[in-house]
Amino acid sequence: KRTLCQRNIKVNIKMIKNTENISKEKITLFCLPFAGGGASAYNQWAKKMQGKVTVCPVQLPGREEQIMEKPYIDMSVMLDDLEEAVRKVVYGPYALWGHSMGGKIAYELEKRLEAAGYTAKCLFISGSRVPSIPEPNPIYHLPDEEFKRELGRFEGTPKEILENQELLDFFLPMLRADFTMDETYYDKAGIVLHTPIAAFGGEKDGEADESAILEWGKYTDNDFNYRIFPGGHFYLRDCEDEVISEVMRLL
Repeated sequence: KRTLCQRNIKVNIKMIKNTENISKEKITLFCLPFAGGGASAYNQWAKKMQGKVTVCPVQLPGREEQIMEKPYIDMSVMLDDLEEAVRKVVYGPYALWGHSMGGKIAYELEKRLEAAGYTAKCLFISGSRVPSIPEPNPIYHLPDEEFKRELGRFEGTPKEILENQELLDFFLPMLRADFTMDETYYDKAGIVLHTPIAAFGGEKDGEADESAILEWGKYTDNDFNYRIFPGGHFYLRDCEDEVISEVMRLL
């Protein structure tokens, strides 16, 4: 079934950061990336939660120190590798956090982990619609110039990249791969999880408004909490301390 076994072993070794600090005494929080994002987005989380929660960001290939590696374009292939990586390092209680694309990844990952006998202390979904709603305005298939223009709507790509054509062209394959993986993902099965779910959003988020965030309550048979913060799709940049505080409170 798997023809990329050797590559997967190499990817799994470095896919999850900060694994050396995982212990059964503390909750491990695996942080899944948004489209175009890397593990460094959660550097401050790791510092601010240190001593209480072990933050382990996931680094997908094609970005940061793995910029030269081929990015994933298929959600199920990526999840095969990610599930294997998490199961190798999970030790004691864990939770999952995912923003935007990362929310979809976190849901699918927990679905697989629960099928294998694990249950997260909490699944944190941020700025993401439920999986049964297909992407209404996909951009992954657009020609390069149109794709570049549409990137600005998501707030996630730094202005330094958007305004520098040479830099943008360099990152374009990774960005297109992420949007392909994100926007072609769809799951209408509606499998209900056993982990509590906490869903967060920005009050001005055009991608996932408050009603979309509330839909996540249908995906757990356990506790459901939600909170809407000031800001847009990337509200968590301006509200980082408040978001971290709420995550810590729920954990």
